[in-house]
Amino acid sequence: MLESLLCNSCGAPLEVPDTANFIKCNHCQTQLAIRRNEQATFTQAVEQLSKATESLNGQVAELNRKQSLADLERRWERDREKFYIESENGRRHLPTEGTAVLGGVVAALFGIFWTIMAFSMTRNSPFGGTGLFPLFGVLFIGFGIFSSIHAHQKAKDYKLARKKYDQQRAALLQAHSVSSDNDFHIETR
Repeated sequence: MLESLLCNSCGAPLEVPDTANFIKCNHCQTQLAIRRNEQATFTQAVEQLSKATESLNGQVAELNRKQSLADLERRWERDREKFYIESENGRRHLPTEGTAVLGGVVAALFGIFWTIMAFSMTRNSPFGGTGLFPLFGVLFIGFGIFSSIHAHQKAKDYKLARKKYDQQRAALLQAHSVSSDNDFHIETR
């Protein structure tokens, strides 16, 4: 059975088998897709379909890129939380190797000062000996060294995590830049 249709491109009348999905217009040589729905049967230029498909593919790619970037940002926010250090006054900051070393040096110097002062004060004690008081200084020194090493390692781990995040973000942005350039070239041909 034949269907009577019009060419979407030039408007010429077409006689098409009702089972056909594609046809070439004898008048303008346009490749046509035959579209059927419950209300009508019509033709659509394949070139228009290709452009629409390219446009949709570009939009989907852009949405995927934006979603990937948003996912990366959410993961980074969550991962970055484990690196924060909270000070005594409740302020939060990210660790740096310099502040880790400085904090350890300050704690160790305080421990040395404490130990020297404790020895000088207890040296002439009427109870004999130096007692446990100077040992607190040694504990301060040990705590300072331990906390400095721990904070320094945390700062290095943060630095590596930040570098990985920056590389992933740059790769996503670079992929977008390349696809945008390709989209531009496609449109200007």
